[in-house]
Amino acid sequence: MSLARQFFREFRPFFHMLEEPLGRSPAYMGFPRNRSLLDDPFFRHPESLRPAVDVTEHGNNYVVEAEVPGVKKENLQVRVGDGGRSVTIEGNVVERRGVGAGAEATQSADGTNAVATKSDGNQISTERSLVGTSSFSRTVWLPRRVDSSNVSAKLDDGVLTLTLPKAEDPESINIQVQ
Repeated sequence: MSLARQFFREFRPFFHMLEEPLGRSPAYMGFPRNRSLLDDPFFRHPESLRPAVDVTEHGNNYVVEAEVPGVKKENLQVRVGDGGRSVTIEGNVVERRGVGAGAEATQSADGTNAVATKSDGNQISTERSLVGTSSFSRTVWLPRRVDSSNVSAKLDDGVLTLTLPKAEDPESINIQVQ
């Protein structure tokens, strides 16, 4: 193995932690974004598909809280990877916006989305015009390895809370000197 490859493998979590705060745009931080007349209404900015995440340390656990409003638990997937050093949260958001308040996005056999509208009443006004699904993925790098077999996940009011117990560090074993 080359020295450069080994160097980058060892420092990869550090590089990812440096990249995290820089990966957000002002539009994502809640500041208004100036829209251009040439903006495509069907184009979603990558920053908007990246859930906000808080990582805290509580004793022997890391607690990761991710904002995933409108995502059902069936549409979420959580993976612990990189030997317990990272957590990846993936999901799909089905957006039910359309010509009527009863518009629903349904998936057909060929995998495309179709819009079925209910004609219960007359549409007076509509500001929601997009229909479809969006997917997101967010990887969080942790300072220490975690025990992936004891991770718990809970979705409550659009906030996904992961409790990740720290793994025992196999490199810190006491050796008896004879």
